[in-house]
Amino acid sequence: MYKKVLVAIDLTEASASYVLERARPFVAEDGELFAVHVVEPQYVQYSFDPTFTGSLTRSLEEDAVTVATKRLDELCSAQGIDQQHQRVFLGRPADKIHELVEQEAFDLIITGSHGQEGMRLLLGSTANAVLHGSPVDVATIRMPKGLH
Repeated sequence: MYKKVLVAIDLTEASASYVLERARPFVAEDGELFAVHVVEPQYVQYSFDPTFTGSLTRSLEEDAVTVATKRLDELCSAQGIDQQHQRVFLGRPADKIHELVEQEAFDLIITGSHGQEGMRLLLGSTANAVLHGSPVDVATIRMPKGLH
């Protein structure tokens, strides 16, 4: 059992609920469960030049973080996780999750994995990136095929 557990989720209802429900048994009776979502910068999502930092990009990123914060709260509230236990960041997911774990002294990261195949497996996934370089234990919840 772990005292302070961080669950990294996407913002789809089915997969977030699935991972959050399966995370609960990892949390000690007197422990805390937190949820995090990391919004990737716009230049990553749209293959823009990473040196491009115009106001349009900043505006899109700010809007994406605002929408993600609202959506994370909807998903977490349904699972009984209050706003004080929710985090949303902008950046590379694995890096932001590792930073958060060290800053807030989490002792376990839980993430969902879609079980990528072929080229996507070769290139890696967020779950794989979180695992490598993690300063704490990482548990991966395999998503059923219907939730991909």
